[in-house]
Amino acid sequence: MNNGRVARFAVLISLGSAIYFLETLIPFPLPVPGGRWGFSNMVVLISLPGASIVDVLAISAGKNVLGSLISGKIATPGFLMGLFGVSGSAIVMWHMYKARIFGLAGTSIAGASTNNLIQLAFAALYVIREPRLFELYPYFFLTGSLSALVNAYIAFEVLKRIGGSLWQRR
Repeated sequence: MNNGRVARFAVLISLGSAIYFLETLIPFPLPVPGGRWGFSNMVVLISLPGASIVDVLAISAGKNVLGSLISGKIATPGFLMGLFGVSGSAIVMWHMYKARIFGLAGTSIAGASTNNLIQLAFAALYVIREPRLFELYPYFFLTGSLSALVNAYIAFEVLKRIGGSLWQRR
């Protein structure tokens, strides 16, 4: 891996981790332990053009691990829920982006809804063991879609300013 590529990974993971930590300070509108807005997923959207699925998974997992370390939530059920959620979300977003099914907004909403569904499933089946948790999904879909649209707008503006891809040789 060349130095430029390593630097891009470092910047994206660091930025994602910083946003991950900062968003824990923004009140979440639902009374759910560990609920967050998901603004750190913006870095995954920014990385999509030109990235391999392995790159996107590494960035999404890296920001989650480092963000959890910074916020003191590593090795907790919430950390595992987040790791599984962001990994599933990254896979869905990468495939949607590559298939050019939707733009960044649709891709971001699909990623957010996948992330929320995986996290609720993990909590309902393994952590709390209460299937009624799935009743919260419509609320998570609504708040997740709002943050996904914000993420898509910011990612679109960043990509427009940098020429469409972080991975092109300059």
